[in-house]
Amino acid sequence: MIATIRDPETLSALRPLELVAYLRAKQWHEVQRLERGAFWEKEVSGKPYEVLVPLDATLRDFPNRMAEALQTLQEVEQRSQLEIVEDLASTNADIVRPRLPGISPDGGISVDQGALIHEQARNLLLAAACSALENRPLHARRKPEKAMEYLQHARFGMPQRGSYVLTIISPVSPKISGGKDLLGAELEPDDPFERRAVRTLAQGLYAVEQACRSVAATGEIDPMRQAVERGVSANLCEAIIGLNQGGGEAGVQFSFSWAPLRGAPPDVVSSVSISPDFIPILQETARIFRDTATVESSEVIGTVNKLEHIGSDHGKITIVGSADGVPRTVTMELFGKDHMGAVRSYEERIPILCVGELTREGRSWLLRNPREFSLLEEKE
Repeated sequence: MIATIRDPETLSALRPLELVAYLRAKQWHEVQRLERGAFWEKEVSGKPYEVLVPLDATLRDFPNRMAEALQTLQEVEQRSQLEIVEDLASTNADIVRPRLPGISPDGGISVDQGALIHEQARNLLLAAACSALENRPLHARRKPEKAMEYLQHARFGMPQRGSYVLTIISPVSPKISGGKDLLGAELEPDDPFERRAVRTLAQGLYAVEQACRSVAATGEIDPMRQAVERGVSANLCEAIIGLNQGGGEAGVQFSFSWAPLRGAPPDVVSSVSISPDFIPILQETARIFRDTATVESSEVIGTVNKLEHIGSDHGKITIVGSADGVPRTVTMELFGKDHMGAVRSYEERIPILCVGELTREGRSWLLRNPREFSLLEEKE
């Protein structure tokens, strides 16, 4: 059953210009402007639809006119008025809705389950933000500052009932014409980062859906490697896996609503379905990417287990510990004071921290261009 809204207070709180922006973004057209209202029309499958937008919120029948508008939009879009109202209230935001069909219809989840779902939703958005900056098969644990700042602005909305639907709201500035160049052509400013992040998420999820089918048919990882340029990464795969696990392992369905004041991006789908049989492919993809990708700015922590002196101030060391939180044995070459620090670490069993490009050669892990070397001495 599709829910309808009858509460006068809720209807009175709707804003006329947000409805206008929403209609414009959905390809409705204003056909008549009145003193306190405007008629908008749209044709769908040969059938004409009409909406009267009340432009004066003080009108006595304002709630009734808004209720009629919502009823028409519900019929045209075949979705809940609750979703439509949420989109109206977010005309300056892109909205991502991961739906977890494996959760019981009453929508109830445990605290631990809720914590897992929200953590993986955060990881999903962060993976997309990192890929919006630079496409990589694996993003390091130390994330770019711009991606982390983006998470401070995106927010969770109220979950929806009926299975379990998360609401992720990503505010974005409205689109304003950049004017024209000297030849009279329209200038198209670049999209703001917030839009690029959500667009990358939509592209990446669709690429996952398509690549999984190709991998299943060929048994080759190449379709997933090619999808990296469209936003696929080990981090994205693992976030999808986590959402599926937290949501009862019945798959994950994603839908996107684009900010009406900016409009939908071209050539981007607005819904993607990840079925449960994709999950083993995503697990193997994430494992292969983690085992084969060079990781920029990887953070290695551990103790020096082996020293090989090459010169008086130069040597190769082997660290037993972790790289980006994953247990690893890592080899690197150090010079000068960093090499002296490694010798001290070896002699006194002091853990070290170092950052560099982590890569795999054969069965060994190497850290190239090591930097930010430090001894993790306990403070008294």
